[in-house]
Order: sequence, then C-alpha cells, then structure tokens
Amino acid sequence: MLALVLGLTLSQNPVGAGLLAAKALIGTPYEWGGRLRGREGIDCMGVVLAAAERASGCGWRSYPVNPTQLVAGRLWGAPAEGLSPVASGRLDVERLREGDVLLLVGPSPNPQEAAIGQLDGRPVWVWHAGLFLGAGQALFGDHRAGQAVVEPLAPYLARYADEYSGVFVLRGPAMRPARCRRHAPLAPARP
Repeated sequence: MLALVLGLTLSQNPVGAGLLAAKALIGTPYEWGGRLRGREGIDCMGVVLAAAERASGCGWRSYPVNPTQLVAGRLWGAPAEGLSPVASGRLDVERLREGDVLLLVGPSPNPQEAAIGQLDGRPVWVWHAGLFLGAGQALFGDHRAGQAVVEPLAPYLARYADEYSGVFVLRGPAMRPARCRRHAPLAPARP
C-alpha cells in the first residue's frame, strides 16, 4: 500500500512505519471526521491517513478524503488485481498483504462521490476504510465499537454483510502527493 514512496526519509520500511502509527491509535475514541485536533477522536479515514503520513512524510492534509480521488491518483497504491472490488464472501484473506488499504463498499449510493466500481454487475460506493495488518486482522476506526479497533477481517465482513457487500483493496507502491504539506502529524489522543 504505502511501500516505496519516492523521497521517503522517515524509515527504511514505510509500510511498517505507517502500520506502527496506525496501531498507536488503537483504543482512540471514534469521532466522524476526527483527526485528533485537541480532544477530538479519530474516524476510519483518520486511521488510514495516520499510516499514509508516517509512510510518506507528507502530512495528512496532503491527501483528499474522497476515496475515488485517492484511487484515481494512486495515492494509497493501485487497485489490487482481482480484489478491487471483490464480494466479501469471495474474499480470500490469504491474498491480502500487510499494509493493504481496505475500502469497504456497498450498493447504497453515496451522494458525495461517484461509485468506486461494480460488484456483480451493480455499482458500489465506499462506506468504510481500514488497514490490513496481516494474519487475517484489520484495523478500523469503527463507529460501532466507538473506537479504533483490530478485528478479524472475515468475521467483521460477515457480521456487517447487510451494509458492506465487498472490499476494494489498494496495494503499493503508493504515489507521493503532488502537494506534500508539512504540519503537525496525527498522534495518539492525549489522556
């Protein structure tokens, strides 16, 4: 997902650095649109943005929030072949790699953006995002749990199959944002 970002100086392993930053957010309270400003919580995109900024060296404001723009610009990597999108029930978790960005999709239209693709001949829209950690586990800023959590991916998708019919997977190498902004990074919430 975030591997081999051009000009990276933060780490020899950008995926690992990004995942460490995201894992530091586990337990942080969920807040829609949250980016840890002041006592604000974090949302699903905030968790992925924390990984992206640590891996790229560009602040989270360097990235658009709209998933279709991220995909078009390959800012978090390219759509993984055969996994973009794939129905939840047909997802082979063994094909995922540590650091893959998971965009959970469903058939309900999102008025804020275009469909991300087609699944079984029907358009789908992004409704949730997370990171694959390996060993079948994913990290989400989860509105249901009320915090950033690690969940076994396959059971999570099965539990919410009525909402998320599939997954759109992005895999590195990622592209460095054209405008790399420097600002205070996302960091774990203060107690």
